[in-house]
Amino acid sequence: MSMDAQFYVPALKWRQGEYQALAKLGDDVKDKVVPLLTIPPREYDFEEQRMKKTVHEHVETFPKRLKDKWGGRLAFLDIHDSLEDEVMDDGRLVVDYLLYESKALKCNVRPVISLKKGSVYLDSVKKFLNSSEGGVVLCIKAEEFMRSTINAEISALFKFLNITWLSVDLVCDLGNPGNFEPYKVFASAISGAIIKIAGCDQARSKTILATSLKLSEVKKPGATQFRHEWSLYHELRAQLKKAMIVPCFGDYTIETPDFAPGMDMRKAKPAGKIVYTTVDSWLIPKGGAFRGNNAQMVDHCAAIIKSGHFMKAVFSKGDERIENTANKVENCGSLTTWKYVGVNHHITFVVRQLSTQYGI
Repeated sequence: MSMDAQFYVPALKWRQGEYQALAKLGDDVKDKVVPLLTIPPREYDFEEQRMKKTVHEHVETFPKRLKDKWGGRLAFLDIHDSLEDEVMDDGRLVVDYLLYESKALKCNVRPVISLKKGSVYLDSVKKFLNSSEGGVVLCIKAEEFMRSTINAEISALFKFLNITWLSVDLVCDLGNPGNFEPYKVFASAISGAIIKIAGCDQARSKTILATSLKLSEVKKPGATQFRHEWSLYHELRAQLKKAMIVPCFGDYTIETPDFAPGMDMRKAKPAGKIVYTTVDSWLIPKGGAFRGNNAQMVDHCAAIIKSGHFMKAVFSKGDERIENTANKVENCGSLTTWKYVGVNHHITFVVRQLSTQYGI
C-alpha cells in the first residue's frame, strides 16, 4: 500500500479503549488512517506484588486481535522499551513473535525503528526485512533531529539495516513541547531542521506527530484546551511544501505521549471525564472519582450535547454512545468505555477535518 499526505497517523497505545475505537471506525474513515501502535509495558499487580501477566500472556493476543480489529490495513508497529529484550514462552523475542505472527495472519505491519533502539531489536528488524518488502518506520524525536550529528547517525543505522530512504516512512515526533507559539517561529525551526536531514525528501511518507493536551491540568468541573498541534501543522505543511515535503498529520489523539507509571488502583481514584475534540480545542467535562459514581457520565454527556460542539450520533460510534448515555438508553460504562468514545470521535473528527481543509 502506498501512503501519501492524505493519511492521518494517530499514535495509539494498544489497550482496550484504543483498539475498540479503531475497530468501530467507519470503513471510509479507516481507509484514511494509518495508526502508529505501541505495545505497552506490562502492568504491576500491587495486591499480589507481581506482574499481572507474563510476557507471553501480555503479548500473545496482539496478532489475532490486530487482525480482528484492523484487518489487513496498514499499521506502524512499535513496542515499549521494556519489552525489547524479552522473550515469549517458545524462546522467540517479542519483536519476532509480533512481526512474524502478524504477517502469517496477513496483517500489514511495518516495524518502527529509532536511533535509541538496541542492537537486539534492530537485528530482529533487519532479518524481518529480508523476508518482507514492507520497509520500516523511522521515528525521530525533536531533540534528535535538531542534533548536528543526525545525518551521520541515520546513515549508520541505514547501513546496518541495509536500507535506503526509499523504503522508509519518516515520523518526526515533537512529543508535547509545551510551548507551540508563535506558530510561524516554531514551525520555521522545525522545518529547517527536517530539511537538513539528508535524503529525507525521498522517504515514502513523512509525518509530523505532536500533542498539546495536558490532562493533568484539567480540574473539576472540566476545561477547554487548545489543539496547538493542529495550528502548528498548518504552518509546517506550508513551509515544508516549499521543499517538496508534504507531511501527514499525526497526534496522540486524547492521550499523552508517555506511559504513566503504574498506579495502585486500590488507592487511585481516577475521575470520570470525556475528552471531546472540536475544531480547534478539546472540550473536557470532568467530575469526581468514577468508581462508585459512574452516573456522573450522564451529565458529562449532556454537557457535550448542549455545548454547541456535538456532532450528532450519526457522526461516529463514540458520538452515538454519548447521545445514548445522555438519554439513558445505554449505561454509564467503565473508564475504558469513555477512552474508546473519545478516541473514536477524535479519529473520525480529524479525518473529516483533514478532508475539509485539504480536499482529501
